Amino acid sequence: MDYVLTTNALRKQYGTFKALNGLSMHVTKGAIYGFVGKNGAGKTTLIRLICGLQEPDSGEYVLYGRKNTEKD
Repeated sequence: MDYVLTTNALRKQYGTFKALNGLSMHVTKGAIYGFVGKNGAGKTTLIRLICGLQEPDSGEYVLYGRKNTEKD
């Protein structure tokens, strides 16, 4: 199965607040996803991470076949 986005144990913390705590997900090619949740659930943080605007504290993601650790 082809995945557009795969996250593995993504974590992001601001001070003592855990915005993402071990998020793992797979978004298949052609799927439509929406992020729904309360304020502070980590929706914006996840988008910022996969857009490269922030770095995760730990974990990794693959977007269109490229790992977040690849800097080119």
